[in-house]
Amino acid sequence: MSTYSGFNGSEKDLPLEVLWEDGERVFCRTCYADEGSQQYPRHSAQAGSESAASRGGDILAHEYGLKDYLDSAWALRPLKLLHESGRTALTLEFPGGEPLDRALGVPMEVGKFLGLAIATSVAVRGLHEHGLIHKDIKPSNIVVDLTIGKAWLTGFGIASRLRRERQSPELPEFIAGTLAYMAPEQTGRMNRSIDSRSDIYSLGIVLYEALTGSLPFAATDPMGWVHCHLARTPASPNERGIATPNQISAILMKLLAKVPEERYQTAAGLESDFRRCLVEWEARRAIAAFPLGERDTSDQLVVPEKLYGRETEVETLLRSFDRIATEGTPELLLVSGYAGIGKSSVINELHKVLVLPRGLFATGKFDQYKRDIPYATLAQALQSLIRPLLSKPEAELATWRDQFHQTLGSNGALVIDLVPELKFIIGEQPPVPDLPPHEARARFQVVFRQFINVFARPEHPLALFLDDLQWLDLATLDLIEDLLTQPDVRHLLLIGAYRDNEVGRDHPLMRKLESIRKCGASVLEIDLGPLASEDWARLVADALRCEPNEAAPLAALIHQKTAGNPFFAIQFIYALVEEGLLSFSHDKSAWRWDLDRIAAKGHTDNVVDLMVARLSRLPAGTQGALQGLACVGNSADAATLRSVLEHEVIANLWEALRVELIVHSNGSYKFVHDRVHEAAYSLIPEASRAKAHLGIGRRLAATIPPERREEAIFEIVSQLNRGAALISSIEEREQLAEFNLIAGKRAQTSTAYASALNYLEIGAALLTDDCWQRRHALVFSIELARAQCEFVSGAVDQAEKRLSALSGRAVKTIEQATVACLRVDLYMSIDRSDYAVSVGLEALRKVGIEWSPRPTEEEAYSEYQGIWVLLGDRTIEELTDSPLMTDPISLATLDLLVRVAIPAFFVSFHLFAVAVCRAVSLSLQHGNSDASCIAYELFAMLAGPHFGNYDAGYRIGQLGCELVERPELQRFQARTYETFGFVIPWTQHVRAGRDLLTRSFEIASRTGDITYSGYARGQITTNFLLAGDPLVEAQKEAEIGLEFAVRVRFGLIVGWITGQLRLIRMLRGLTDRFGSFDEPGFNEIEFEGDLARNPALALPECWYWIRKLQARYLSGDYVGALNAATRAEPMLWASLSALETVEFHFYDALSHAAACDPGMPEAREAHLEKLAVHQRKFEVWARNGPANFENRLALLSAEMARIEGRELDAERHYERAIESAHAGGFVHNEALASELAARFYAARGFQRISDLYLRDARRGYQRWGADGKVRQLEHLYPRLREESTSSDAVSTSTILAPVERLDLATVIKVSQAVSGELVLEKLLDTLMRTALEYAGATRGLLIVPRDDEYRIEAEATTSSDAVKVELRQARVTGEDLPESVFHYVLRTKDTVLLDDAPAANPLAQDAYIRKHRVRSILCIPLLKQTGLLGVLYLENNLAQQAFTPSAVAILKLLVSEAAIALENTQLYRDLQEREAKIRRLVDSNIIGIFFWDVDGRIIDANQAFLRIVDHDRQDLAAGKLSWMELTPLEWLEGDQRRLAAVLATGAVEPYEKEFFTKAGARVPVLIGAAILDGPKNEGVAFVLDLTERTRAEEAARESDRQYHAIQMDLVHANRIATIGQLSASMAHEVSQPITGIVTNAQTALRMLDRPSPDVDEIRKALTRVVRDGHRTGEVVSRIRALAKKAPPQKEELDINEAILEVIALTQGAVARNEVTVQSQLAGDLPPVNGDRIQLQQVVLNLILNAVDAMKTTAVGSREILISTTNAESADVLVAVRDSGIGVEDSDHERIFDAFYSNKPDGLGLGLSICRSIIEAHGGKLWVTSEAGQGATFQFTLLTSQPPSAADAA
Repeated sequence: MSTYSGFNGSEKDLPLEVLWEDGERVFCRTCYADEGSQQYPRHSAQAGSESAASRGGDILAHEYGLKDYLDSAWALRPLKLLHESGRTALTLEFPGGEPLDRALGVPMEVGKFLGLAIATSVAVRGLHEHGLIHKDIKPSNIVVDLTIGKAWLTGFGIASRLRRERQSPELPEFIAGTLAYMAPEQTGRMNRSIDSRSDIYSLGIVLYEALTGSLPFAATDPMGWVHCHLARTPASPNERGIATPNQISAILMKLLAKVPEERYQTAAGLESDFRRCLVEWEARRAIAAFPLGERDTSDQLVVPEKLYGRETEVETLLRSFDRIATEGTPELLLVSGYAGIGKSSVINELHKVLVLPRGLFATGKFDQYKRDIPYATLAQALQSLIRPLLSKPEAELATWRDQFHQTLGSNGALVIDLVPELKFIIGEQPPVPDLPPHEARARFQVVFRQFINVFARPEHPLALFLDDLQWLDLATLDLIEDLLTQPDVRHLLLIGAYRDNEVGRDHPLMRKLESIRKCGASVLEIDLGPLASEDWARLVADALRCEPNEAAPLAALIHQKTAGNPFFAIQFIYALVEEGLLSFSHDKSAWRWDLDRIAAKGHTDNVVDLMVARLSRLPAGTQGALQGLACVGNSADAATLRSVLEHEVIANLWEALRVELIVHSNGSYKFVHDRVHEAAYSLIPEASRAKAHLGIGRRLAATIPPERREEAIFEIVSQLNRGAALISSIEEREQLAEFNLIAGKRAQTSTAYASALNYLEIGAALLTDDCWQRRHALVFSIELARAQCEFVSGAVDQAEKRLSALSGRAVKTIEQATVACLRVDLYMSIDRSDYAVSVGLEALRKVGIEWSPRPTEEEAYSEYQGIWVLLGDRTIEELTDSPLMTDPISLATLDLLVRVAIPAFFVSFHLFAVAVCRAVSLSLQHGNSDASCIAYELFAMLAGPHFGNYDAGYRIGQLGCELVERPELQRFQARTYETFGFVIPWTQHVRAGRDLLTRSFEIASRTGDITYSGYARGQITTNFLLAGDPLVEAQKEAEIGLEFAVRVRFGLIVGWITGQLRLIRMLRGLTDRFGSFDEPGFNEIEFEGDLARNPALALPECWYWIRKLQARYLSGDYVGALNAATRAEPMLWASLSALETVEFHFYDALSHAAACDPGMPEAREAHLEKLAVHQRKFEVWARNGPANFENRLALLSAEMARIEGRELDAERHYERAIESAHAGGFVHNEALASELAARFYAARGFQRISDLYLRDARRGYQRWGADGKVRQLEHLYPRLREESTSSDAVSTSTILAPVERLDLATVIKVSQAVSGELVLEKLLDTLMRTALEYAGATRGLLIVPRDDEYRIEAEATTSSDAVKVELRQARVTGEDLPESVFHYVLRTKDTVLLDDAPAANPLAQDAYIRKHRVRSILCIPLLKQTGLLGVLYLENNLAQQAFTPSAVAILKLLVSEAAIALENTQLYRDLQEREAKIRRLVDSNIIGIFFWDVDGRIIDANQAFLRIVDHDRQDLAAGKLSWMELTPLEWLEGDQRRLAAVLATGAVEPYEKEFFTKAGARVPVLIGAAILDGPKNEGVAFVLDLTERTRAEEAARESDRQYHAIQMDLVHANRIATIGQLSASMAHEVSQPITGIVTNAQTALRMLDRPSPDVDEIRKALTRVVRDGHRTGEVVSRIRALAKKAPPQKEELDINEAILEVIALTQGAVARNEVTVQSQLAGDLPPVNGDRIQLQQVVLNLILNAVDAMKTTAVGSREILISTTNAESADVLVAVRDSGIGVEDSDHERIFDAFYSNKPDGLGLGLSICRSIIEAHGGKLWVTSEAGQGATFQFTLLTSQPPSAADAA
């Protein structure tokens, strides 16, 4: 026995004696003394750990609440609940015995076992007969006394009085109960309720363990236990090798049946069978077989919960989940049928299969009375996923938190608005930027998908079940479609159930399903019909526990009455029981019924009427409570019910719980079925319903704190709106209108526009006409929000009318601007740019901006010039430091200007220019805002192409990009990046803008900005085409963009990218004819007709014709090209800043050049004039952006020179065009220039020169990937095909072509060279030699990943006679290889082959290639599956095209073999290193290590462990060492618990204990243990000797004691020295009152000698004597206190009082030195906590130091000021200021050093000791001073009071 320092309960209790503990509870015994000191034993149970204590109070209180239902015959009955010091204890009756777990662990003898089995069965029978379910039966909750054959149950902390209850599918860590003993249905994954049979299963586990000595299952984690109970069949005791009668084994196996119906149904039936076994065993030591459960019939009707007749449907469901778990493609599974048909029961069967894949299940249910609450059901489902996370350990929660942060980014607020609990994981989130409604909806959908993807993952697929879809809201319906049709959602099974009789063809669900199917999503449907008569007959027979033929007539009657509806039928059965028409006969132990009586009763054929009848039989209080719950909704938590209904509502619901009309789960009460809800609601008279809802709504609004009101706003308005007709008060109606506005805004934020509109319309209807005058802001907000919702919902006409009316009602400038912005958006959405401009200009006039709809060019230029005037002397870069714009009117105006600029672009380019320029001017005047960023980018579009200031455009574009990085300015981040991304090429290389375009797309996609997602995708493909990057890559980008645009139905982008993709496919030769876009699936004429018919597509139509211009020109159809240019030109003005403009001017110029016919002079002149116009544009562009435009200008100049006959100029310009294109990496322009140069030379008769250029052209087009163009050249010039030798046949494109044929012998040789090596060094040498030899490379590198970087593992070089391989370990740098090639291979995992590295592009600009003059490069990834194991880099700096196709093919095979070999060698090396580490660890003898088994043997040990326990290896070899025998007895019990833990979890955390040495001494150790792989009965332990640490700790404590004593001596010595300095002063202080005493005493004596003594005068003299005596005593006391050597004593003290005492003590010294002392002591100081003497010592030191410092100061100016004030953080600040010589700056810290002094006779200890005293009090001491001007010493002290709220603020 041991004592326990926990709860004592009373001062009269003696110390607690621990009887036993089980980890959760400690059972104690104490003796209680009554008033007469008579002692009585008392037994109690308390929480056994801190974690258990946190919840133990509730559990013990629950157990105490059941005391009246517990019987001492079978339970440890609670007597009293005690609370003390935050802990709770429960006193219990205790009849004796011990916990059963003490008797387990070894197999139990059969007779003893049967006695235990009977005793426990009796106890459980008593429990169930009293209407209780225990739910936590386990050995530690059973107390037994086998000597008398008795057992008692305890641990009723989670017991239930309900006959059955449903466990929700929580994470196993959070299920109430003990996993090892838990029934399958208690896990929440069996689709079954918990009832008395769950206890019988748990008892079966206990009895199995008792008989066999071990549990039937073993698991290492919670989900493993769940899987065992659900799916694993235990081995029978006989199979365990336990000699047990078969009958006992059969009983145990029946107890452990997975399905409750197959177990014993009653503990009485179990007891009966065990008693029969005991009789036979005692009689003949054997047990004959007999039928089990003959007396096992319950008098309680329990309808089976297993499914009948639904096997096919369940199989369909399970297969669907298996597919989404393994394949990932999301599916929608719909289950339909009548109410009560069993839809939810079928779906809940899914819980069983969620265990092994760690699947997650979330469920939500739509409420027919809350249809207007958007996403309420989704929120309900998602809360069930979030809430369990809040209980996880911080380490595990941090992983989820990181995933949420990474996934949601800055959009977390959107999800928190839906699931408020998320903020407890990721914290409060900043509000998301406002977006136009369509973009806001897209953003919300993107964010929601990302949120779902956190849960729906391969490692834990998600099943999301939404019930009663017939009542779903439209916003949720849209989200369902989005989840199922977007490719980024995986591993999601979306299950929906709905009543098919309430969902017709016109129901929104049916229409949406059509749309979902058209998108290719997987939709499966299960239609549930009524149960077949034979299935129903089986159900009735099982419920009544009789033969089917016996129950058949009753089953047929019920089936006929209920039409086979399971819910209706089951309720019908219960009604029969309640009415006595179906009853249990105890005489016959069977159920009995009278069919004639039942038929004569005339029961209703309507289930709701039946439920109303059942409800009517309940007590009145229960009926009222159910009606209240029905008003609140399908479910409600207890706190809500208490706040809005009568206080007794929970108690009144008990009877409804008992008869299973409602369920209680996770703190909420819920109707078991909608039909019960409907019936309860129908009990409320129709005329009273509005009043009931109004009352509930009012109480909700009154009880919910204002700060939480918005979270609950939907619940509030849902109730109040239903009672709104009864509200007569204007104030209350207006408040309800405000509530509806809040609800509408919240729904709008979540893009639930239909719901939002409903709230807003209700709010508007509540207001009277005069509210425009009285409540203008409220009415305006409602009407504006209505217009926004109407607009985005497609009701554009209503929105337009409402906004037109609102514009007349808008009073404030901000209101007018807001309305105007929305009207602009609306008109833009219906392609009425002219209306949008008109509205915008009208709004601008109201803020003083008066513009014509079509400004002149001069007006635009004037506005542009105004920017530079405002900029003044500032540089553009300095604008980043401008303040933020704060003026509301300026902000609204800027938003309006940016909004108007977009439609202006399509109406009048000059209007676009003035709007943009004015927006920039406004930012220059009033500071930057988020709209300034996009304004700067729009200006960058204008500055170059329109105003010719390209440099300023680039710089101001950079400014916008820098500003948009700031968190507060990121509203238009995607737009800013996208715009600058296509502005950059006007001054920088075109590829420099690509990263911004990619970032723009990523951000826009993440935030749901569809518009700019589409723009970015189109610009990315444009960038690839302008750069001449490989067409295969350009096609990939175009296809991604087109797929996106089609998916989001963005017609403008579809038209734009379609033109790009047509051109790419034509160039690659994938269309029907080169030059034409036609191919199967695409028709030019039809597409062009579609574009022409839609005015909104004018811009993509223009760009399409530009792409067709390119196609026609490159195919040689110059007439078609000029015709295409003519079609594009009318809309070209709107493309002024677009890069398509470049292509237009370039190819139109070339087309005119090609069309020049010397025989037609007039036409020739017109063509030349056009060419000259284009050429002049390129001259301007080339000056500002030579990287992109110089090569094109040179080619146009060459063509002009050719036409004009300037042949030498033409030659020079052609060559410059080729060189410039080559230098810039524009392979397509280089090829084109080479082709035109070839024609030029051919026309002059220089055929050989022409052929050279033709070959270069062909090679260039081939590198570009324009195979169609290559074939055209070969067709036009057949000799090119003939000259296509092997060197030309080698692929010179960046990505290597596939291998065709290999030499078999070479392949085998290469494979054998690397596959057999296991030693890394040999493998690397073989690999590098082989690679260089077969490739013909001069140098090679092998690069592999190491940690987080790539390192060079080996380098091979070729010398004159051999290959040299050097093993290296070096980082990869630009000095080792071309980094651009390396990074390309890392990212794409594709092979790169450069036949002519300096000429290849886009990689030719790499500095390494230029510096080392590398000619050929080959870089191959080493792949295994999709994982990158390394990179093989080879180069040849001697020859072009050094790597032949056959060599490359062999190398690819080589690296594939090498990848496998490299991984094998790494595994081999890792294995060797691990073995070496373990060997070094064991042999190093740094720590003790031994190997053990569960029986206590030490199998092996190292020398360090043997040294610790003082044994030798002979003792070990002889088997004399046992870790149990080495362990002292008091440590052994803890070791056994940890052994169980290590067997269960695989390891145990290190802990401290003691071992015996051979001599019997004890040695303290730190020990940790782990289980070994293989058999689970052996492990390893690591032991650290703590002897030296223990000694060191004791020595450290002794040293601390000595140091503290010395320190106190120093402090005391300093104090004595200081007092010594006051000796003269103290003598004066004492002598004065003594002199007074003597004088007054003498005076009194003289007066007494007079004949008539004056008594009054004598009294005065003696009073003065007493006064002076006290004064003397006080002086002496103060001196004695200071001089006394005593330990510090901290107490609350008044610092002012302590200071005044010191001032009084120093009066003499101060007066003697002619010093004036003043004090300014704050009167409101709180007390400080400190040692009075030490603090006075500090003040005394500072005063005396001040006196010394003023000795050289002139008399009359020697002043000391002592002050106290309140410091920050509620500290007290004390300051001592003097007017002395001051302290040098360099000495401010030195003077506090020990032994430093500037006094000739000083020791230098005073200030050092003062600082140590103050710091020991938690304060600081410092000096401020200027030499010659005095010094101020200040120190702070902590107060003993907490800071006030004001201070804290």
